[in-house]
Amino acid sequence: MGVSVSDSSTANVQTGYFFGLIAYTWWGLIPLYFLYVRHVPAQEILAHRIVWSIGVLAILTTYLGNWKAVGRLLRSRRMMSILAISSGLLALNWLLYIYAVVHGNVAEASLGYFMMPLVNAFLGTVFLGEKLRPAHYPALAIVAIAILIPSIAAMSFPWLAVSLTISFGLYGLVRKVTPVDSATGLMGETLILLPLSMAYLVYLTAIGTGSFGPDLRLNGLLALSGVVTVVPLVTFAISLKHLELLAISFIQHVSPTVQLLIAVLVLNETRQWYDWAALACVWVAVAIFVADAVLQRRRVRKEREFLPNTNVGELAVVKR
Repeated sequence: MGVSVSDSSTANVQTGYFFGLIAYTWWGLIPLYFLYVRHVPAQEILAHRIVWSIGVLAILTTYLGNWKAVGRLLRSRRMMSILAISSGLLALNWLLYIYAVVHGNVAEASLGYFMMPLVNAFLGTVFLGEKLRPAHYPALAIVAIAILIPSIAAMSFPWLAVSLTISFGLYGLVRKVTPVDSATGLMGETLILLPLSMAYLVYLTAIGTGSFGPDLRLNGLLALSGVVTVVPLVTFAISLKHLELLAISFIQHVSPTVQLLIAVLVLNETRQWYDWAALACVWVAVAIFVADAVLQRRRVRKEREFLPNTNVGELAVVKR
């Protein structure tokens, strides 16, 4: 028995949500890792993340049998040019986030990721032709209110939050339109960033200021940065292939929510009333989005029951 178009589409969406939740939950917990290496300069942590990611990606590429795909990618000037852009955006986002954690600004960083629906809604509709559903407009309006509340109350522009949002939103857009699988694409991005990262670490070692040395515990933590980095990026890239940017931007609220809780409960960052008001607004918006998605799925199921031998494309014709 064959699989219908609608069944296949549903499975793809479920796969997208599953891997998206893994990615964003992992990212939400990452401040706990940086807590143990916070005395290492942000740019050095970034270099270690890139260098140690290569080892993890090499193991993953071997397991998946993707070395031929990596070779084809490296020979393609066009693909490597695109990945050079995405790798630059990714490195910038990493550096900003590490800076936020090291300097005790995890809560502000979480605000940046709460802003993602607005950025992804703009990018998705303008560049990818994604369509907003009626329920998305009030949800996005509430997210905008969530951003304005702390900005107006604190009378300061959250430059770190905005920079994190824009850099990662653009990274997601570039990877969304890049015809390469998640692991292979990430290998290409990391290889692009590797020479400069290795050169920087060698330089730090030469002048005697590098953190990698006699402290075996710290060495192990820095080496672990490869796993910490690769797992969420691979699962995020898989999710990108199965979901629209707007859908991803709403489930990603898992990450900043976890980050905010860690900032308050673990890192003892002080939060004001407007931070919690913004968080409440965000989750109201998420509830609207989820409710709309559930209703839409039920509507499609009812249509399939009414016309059991009709695929999704034919349903669209019937509607017209």
